[in-house]
Amino acid sequence: MPEHQSGDVRESNAALIGAQIRRMREARRMSAAELAREAGISKGTLSTLEAGLGNPTIDTLSAIAVTLRLPLGDIILPASPPKPVVRTGTREPDYSKQELLHRMGAGVLTEVWRIRIHEAGQRIESPPHAPGTSEHIYVAHGELTAGPVDAPNAVTTGDFLIFGADVPHFYQASTDNADAICVMTYPATGW
Repeated sequence: MPEHQSGDVRESNAALIGAQIRRMREARRMSAAELAREAGISKGTLSTLEAGLGNPTIDTLSAIAVTLRLPLGDIILPASPPKPVVRTGTREPDYSKQELLHRMGAGVLTEVWRIRIHEAGQRIESPPHAPGTSEHIYVAHGELTAGPVDAPNAVTTGDFLIFGADVPHFYQASTDNADAICVMTYPATGW
């Protein structure tokens, strides 16, 4: 992998981890000074991490996670993707096949929903869910346009869509009898 791509990936991960630390800290209603003091790190270090500019050690992330009363995975894996992700369906296997569509982070509550829309053009609107909520949609039959109102995605039988559902979103059938499974995850903080 070229060096500039490696740096881009590292910067992207740092930004995601920083945003997740801030989100979890705010969900726990802790100030930055309080979290830094209880985790045994400087406020400047925490500020740098939350800004997505740091390169934290596992020990530092672990101290932050323990202070926030969260598993380490909740700091490393953000609850929702920064933009919708579509994984297109794959061809029929010759024999049998298992495919990982997405790994969900720890510390989330999960609900499984079935979405069925009878006629093409019919639409289900959804208001924003709680901050950090994600939807993971697998299209079992038909075609849908779904996702955030400002970034919808066309998906068809076998496709898998992931998006942050803490914004207004919708599901609209492009064919009759569209059928999909939606796994909704949201942070378990405060439970």
